[in-house]
Amino acid sequence: MAHASFFSKTFGEWLGVERFCGPIFFGVFAALTSWPCLVSAQFVDVSNEVNLYTDHTGGNWGAGISMADFNNDGLDDLSFAHYGGMLKFYLGDGTGFNEIYLNLPEYANEAKGILWADIDNDGDQDLFVTYRLASNRLYRNLGGLMFDDISEVCGITQSNQRSYGANFGDYDQDGLLDLFVANYVIGQDYPHNELYHNLGDGIFEDVTLQSAIGENMDNSFQGHWVDFDENNELDLHVIQDRLCFENKYYRQENGEFSNEAHAMGLDLAINCMSTSIADYDRDHDLDLYLAAGLFEGNFLLDNSGGVFTPHVVESGDSTEVHLTSWAANWLDADNDGWDDLHVATGYSEYSQYPQVFMQYPDVPNHFFWNNEGVFEKDTSNVLQTNQLSFASAVGDYNGDGFPDLVSHTLGEYAQVLKSTPNSNKWIKIMLQGVESNRDGIGAKISVYVDGEVTYRMTFCGENYLGQNSRWEIFGLGNQQAADSLEILWPSGVLDQYFDVNGLQSLVLIEGASIAEDPCPGLPTGCLGCTYAQACNYEPQALEEDGSCDFNCFDGSQSCGPGTEWDEMLGQCVQATTNDCPADINLDGLVNTDDLLWFLSDFNVPCPE
Repeated sequence: MAHASFFSKTFGEWLGVERFCGPIFFGVFAALTSWPCLVSAQFVDVSNEVNLYTDHTGGNWGAGISMADFNNDGLDDLSFAHYGGMLKFYLGDGTGFNEIYLNLPEYANEAKGILWADIDNDGDQDLFVTYRLASNRLYRNLGGLMFDDISEVCGITQSNQRSYGANFGDYDQDGLLDLFVANYVIGQDYPHNELYHNLGDGIFEDVTLQSAIGENMDNSFQGHWVDFDENNELDLHVIQDRLCFENKYYRQENGEFSNEAHAMGLDLAINCMSTSIADYDRDHDLDLYLAAGLFEGNFLLDNSGGVFTPHVVESGDSTEVHLTSWAANWLDADNDGWDDLHVATGYSEYSQYPQVFMQYPDVPNHFFWNNEGVFEKDTSNVLQTNQLSFASAVGDYNGDGFPDLVSHTLGEYAQVLKSTPNSNKWIKIMLQGVESNRDGIGAKISVYVDGEVTYRMTFCGENYLGQNSRWEIFGLGNQQAADSLEILWPSGVLDQYFDVNGLQSLVLIEGASIAEDPCPGLPTGCLGCTYAQACNYEPQALEEDGSCDFNCFDGSQSCGPGTEWDEMLGQCVQATTNDCPADINLDGLVNTDDLLWFLSDFNVPCPE
């Protein structure tokens, strides 16, 4: 079967350099160093070692976080929103992070969501930030981390709304990322969320009121572009705070949106704070976790043909309530192929640090290990300390193939939980669209291992005020390789790869694979000797590689047309009688076959 490395880009080519030197990657398909065999995986709190100063000491209902590679060096970087507008940026170096100051104009307002995405498909990451009681901002990356503030000319609304979560997704499949912004409406605020159609070149069209998505809304915290019904059209799940406001699901059919939340079992009114998506039971559809308020509990919902039902937790309790839950993040922390769950737990008042810890002295975050669909709550000390966090993000900051988690906790510094590697194998995948948007947002990835499948959809904004790494990590358990992997791109292109070895990081380019191996058994793809009279003729070869060998003839075998056996040379040579010297094989034509015969005799000594 064909291997993935035949069809994708090397890491150096992807970066536009001849060679990439760094502590982690040696090329897209190079296997990274394997780690010692451990009995089990666990988290280690390395916050003091990594030392991420965020100044999360004020603000309303938390501030956003992004773990995305914004300088395109292949390493995850960190971005933090800030209650006073002092955005924080840290470049990953493979072992930790170093603060960097970007040339962004001062904007002293309460920043909420922070997202990186390639809005113009030029190969670099642009920045979008939502604000509470201030206009949202869009910064276009001009290259080399030089930015142009295009907020007032790009077509996004300029008003002092209470925007929270934002999400990019190409809902009309034109190859450009469109934008949804969730607004929390109070009093005389603008009573709608916002939907923008990307026209290209950094220009967006406000299409909010042209679809059902533009209906009057109240307290929206977040939206999520997803395809629960698997019709290959992006739908939009929108959650709402307060018990009197139901969540929405705007299903798309041929470009038209309609709210189908009731029919799908998604019209819950539960003080909802976060919508988080994963195929936790590995049945090849996308399930849903809803983080909610104090009295309602959290909800884990099974997807069955686009209709959702609550999941009964058999061990542990992934719906446990401890004050108010906010961002819920799925990550396969032990790389066993089953996605585990982290739930941030905060509260619903203005953040005044450090006084808040006297009012809420014991509010830990929660983590649930997924044991083949059965959840068990983690009870290690590292996850039981007081957190008071709202947003979190997942990535692999140290390049060991195991996902790490950064929590934007209240206080001066963020919490960094490093996942300790065990003996399980993994594959890391980053997508690069060609017909689809360059970031590959909205693509569906299926990795098949020993009869099981791990299924993911790629997002840009996937829980409360959070953005996870574009590197998708797939745990292989104790298997050395994936049997196959598939990428269904937003354009409809289906790429398939076979026999993909573990312990490697792959940049997969849209359209670079083949549906099946057309030349099974040939170690060099489809190259080989295509001349039927040669000793090493390869009937499956599609392209001649100059390797044809004729030394197997011993005189008792007949030579081909236009040739005769030479006893001294011990091989077939051109016949002595030929009216057309160029027609070496005497078939009446001068073509490639004659050239092959000539090459077979090239550099052979003539008899004396």
